[in-house]
Amino acid sequence: MKKRLTKSLYTEEWEALLELLRDLREKKEWTQEQLSKKLGRPQSTVSKIEAGERKLDVVQFIDYLQILEADPVAAMRRLMKAIQKL
Repeated sequence: MKKRLTKSLYTEEWEALLELLRDLREKKEWTQEQLSKKLGRPQSTVSKIEAGERKLDVVQFIDYLQILEADPVAAMRRLMKAIQKL
């Protein structure tokens, strides 16, 4: 049986991604404002991302993690482990 693509917004998997992004920022001890300056975006952009109101595509996800000085592959592995526990 093939698994169909589902809408990711407002799912437990989506929440796991948001938790990962918040956790990575907080481990750097950065505020949303500090991260937004490094991204060259308004603070509201980081807030909307972390609240699940704004999606990131794959390239943006990689850029976001690199700005957080996080390994995108390691972050994806961590996310996959969290999703598998759901």
